Amino acid sequence: MAEFIVTEAFGGPGEDGEARVFEAVKTAYAGDEALGFWKYPLVTADTVREPDILIADPELGLVVIEVKSLPLDMIAGVSGYRWTLSRPYYGKDHLNPYEQARKQAHVLGELAVRKGQLPQLATRAIVALPLITREAWDVRFGHLLSDVPMLFADQMTPAKLRSALERTPPVRYGEPLDDAAWMTLRSALGTSGNVPKRAVKAPVPSAAPTRRADLIARATRHLHAFDLQQELIAKTIPPGPQRIRGIAGSGKTVLLAQKAATMHLRHPDWNIALVFFSRSLYDQIRAQVDHWLRQASNDEQNIQTAGHKLRILHAWGSKDQPGFYRTLASQVGVTPLTVDKTPPGSPTSKLLFACRALLLDAQLTQRSLQVFDAVLIDEGQDLVHEHLSLNFEEKQAFYWMAYQSLRPVARDALLDTGEPEARRLIWAYDEAQSLDTLTIPNTRELFGDAGAAIFGPGASYKGGIRKSEVMNRCYRTPGPVLLAAHALGMGLLRDGGMLAGLTNKADWQSIGYDVEGMFRSGSEVTLTRSPANSPNPLPGFTDEPLVTFETYPTRRAELLALIASVQEDLSTHGLHPSRQILIVVPGLEWEPYTLQEDVFKALRSVNISVYLPGNKDVNVQKQKWPDTDPNGFWRDGAVTVSPVMQAKGNEADVVYVVGLDRVAAREDSIKLRNQLFVGISRSRGWVHLSGAGMDDTPLAGEIRRVLASGGELHFTYRQPKRQLDDVVE
Repeated sequence: MAEFIVTEAFGGPGEDGEARVFEAVKTAYAGDEALGFWKYPLVTADTVREPDILIADPELGLVVIEVKSLPLDMIAGVSGYRWTLSRPYYGKDHLNPYEQARKQAHVLGELAVRKGQLPQLATRAIVALPLITREAWDVRFGHLLSDVPMLFADQMTPAKLRSALERTPPVRYGEPLDDAAWMTLRSALGTSGNVPKRAVKAPVPSAAPTRRADLIARATRHLHAFDLQQELIAKTIPPGPQRIRGIAGSGKTVLLAQKAATMHLRHPDWNIALVFFSRSLYDQIRAQVDHWLRQASNDEQNIQTAGHKLRILHAWGSKDQPGFYRTLASQVGVTPLTVDKTPPGSPTSKLLFACRALLLDAQLTQRSLQVFDAVLIDEGQDLVHEHLSLNFEEKQAFYWMAYQSLRPVARDALLDTGEPEARRLIWAYDEAQSLDTLTIPNTRELFGDAGAAIFGPGASYKGGIRKSEVMNRCYRTPGPVLLAAHALGMGLLRDGGMLAGLTNKADWQSIGYDVEGMFRSGSEVTLTRSPANSPNPLPGFTDEPLVTFETYPTRRAELLALIASVQEDLSTHGLHPSRQILIVVPGLEWEPYTLQEDVFKALRSVNISVYLPGNKDVNVQKQKWPDTDPNGFWRDGAVTVSPVMQAKGNEADVVYVVGLDRVAAREDSIKLRNQLFVGISRSRGWVHLSGAGMDDTPLAGEIRRVLASGGELHFTYRQPKRQLDDVVE
């Protein structure tokens, strides 16, 4: 079935003709296999700008259509590929549309061949003239010898358009694609085929094919299918706000990085900010943005060449690494608050206190915060709070500060959607990963009564770009592991009924679950997760359970078992300590740090190298400034031991969640349940849960029931304390 993606809403100068041709192409391919883009993100020195229309066709290969909405009287003369104009066309007296399309087709073909190893791929280029008929062109220029393939206004019917494309001579000769090659081409053009590959060192050959290192290497080679929703999020530029709700492991960070890179390449004059909450993600996000800039420019542009026009900013920042808040404080001309100048509380509450103060200062001094053209926010669930004292005029302070930092979108980009004003604020979140608040960052919660006006009427912008997206595929975490994470995080099988979660069938389906039963109090509900929505192939490679749980009589016994398991991972299973093994510790306030210290000492007692996030060095307990690295989470050769809060956004092949007795003691705490969900969902493979002195606790029984449920969760529905239902308005 044909799939078409509009990467930026139509409405700019000269785009009426492009829209007409694009719609004609969509109609011509209706019901057939094809993939089409309007403005596919590729900008290089050779191509000059992105192709107007790109079609991937299993029979024809790649077809680039360059659209020129010129009336016939504007073309004074034609000499080969060069057209002389009777009056300037966007400042140009001459055009060479076929040469431009040919170069674009050549570069795209080379990229697809390199990425997908498709030496048989053909490419074509054609010029579309939606304001000129074939007859009119022939009367004027038919006597000239020209081999420029052209598509005219009277060839926009399905049969004539497809015939014109089929007659177009190849730029690069090739053969029709079989099913496997077609899937490879789709993947090569999409996000899934271009995500940076994990650097997995080739495991030492072993006679035991079930070693975890070998299974991981096999899973890493797996090619994910083209994901249309990923393309709709990553490659589109909305003319206003957009909300992205995605489950853990769905790729929100990757897609926001690609979206920011796409914006910069298409609009290099824009000031763009990509903002995040966890400092340990700094290097990861910079690397992602750099990758997508290089990917879409054939390695001609990168994070350095983008400079200050594309900024990667921690939400708060520090004196030596300015963040989003500090940047805006400088814009207003006020001294930014430091952490020690804010009231006691969580990192989020301290940040929101500072944001509220900045908004009040801007209001008092009547200084504008406007500095950006687009702001993209990752980890949006960690930038809200339920305490009303932290709000600014009934709005969440951080989000209102971000909204106020944006320049309004130019009126011609609003495309008659009815909004009085629009600003490009794009935020991604997963409310199940919120560790400090029960507030869900939907539009109503963020902006109060102003939310409806900010989002405007309708679910989509003109051209089809959606104002809200819900991502249901989890690429990181295997299906059985994610099922356990949701079950334990929400308390679906606890004796007293679920603590938090979705309360209707549609919302469960929107995050990738199949549902049987009704969400009525006392009714039976069954949840299953299809492999299509959890494409990590690891469950198909091993019969070993991916989630295990053990209880021990004492903490010492738990830590001795942890040592033995980690040693087995490093020796028998051939894993590397850094980035393949992660140990997380739950708890509130000071609790995680005491347990982190216990784990550190236990591993060091047998000479396993350990890194504590935020430290400068390995194998030392918590360091103080200046011997710190606030952005640090991994160190080569060392196992990371982290509180759940610092582990957010990171991942490993094997995750140990130790000290579950801390959760068992307050098993009805939604914040601790969220920590349990975040800890489990860090895994790309295996999860080991453990606790001390909790064998007879309700939580231990609940965990055993979840693990025994296999691929189906059966539970009796009761209204939860916290509803996570999807609310846009």
